[in-house]
Amino acid sequence: VELSGKAMDEKEMVFAPASRVTFTLVKTIVSSLFGRYELGAHLAIEKGEQQYLKMKGGIVWAQTLWFHRCLCVFAMARANKTKERKYMAQAKRIHKELTNSLKNKNPNVLHYVSLLNAEKAALNQKKYQEDDVRKLYNDAITMSARGGYVHDAALAQERFADYLLNIAGDFHEARYHIEGAIQRYTNWGAMGVV
Repeated sequence: VELSGKAMDEKEMVFAPASRVTFTLVKTIVSSLFGRYELGAHLAIEKGEQQYLKMKGGIVWAQTLWFHRCLCVFAMARANKTKERKYMAQAKRIHKELTNSLKNKNPNVLHYVSLLNAEKAALNQKKYQEDDVRKLYNDAITMSARGGYVHDAALAQERFADYLLNIAGDFHEARYHIEGAIQRYTNWGAMGVV
């Protein structure tokens, strides 16, 4: 998948190392927000940009990037059971870094960690844990919304709807949450996701 449109065409871009990193960051976040989890997971596993994107220090948007990378990898682990181990190893590493950041008193990642906890529980879910998974997703939605992260609340609601539809088999609640996600994205001002 390439990014192209009226403003730019990825094929025509010439990248310096710093601009390549910024472009990779944007492409990863866009992949996550538009449900292109396979591309986001590929970018998360790709090693070329890792030296520029350190969790401790590095670029300002590092935690946002790592959140979206981790979300894409968790999503692909759920969607592609044959490659689940490959994706889970990467997801666990990134999830641990974000959790450690939260333990080190970084309040800006609380809603990220909350959604990633739900994604991880959904992958490790057994039938008797379904209520726990639902609670984790609802907590992630609430935490994001209360923190003013409307787009992240929408993303959490979208991921919850995916879980409900494809894992729990609850079509009616899945529909409720996808409609809620659409409303939150609309409130955020998104036109492409909606």
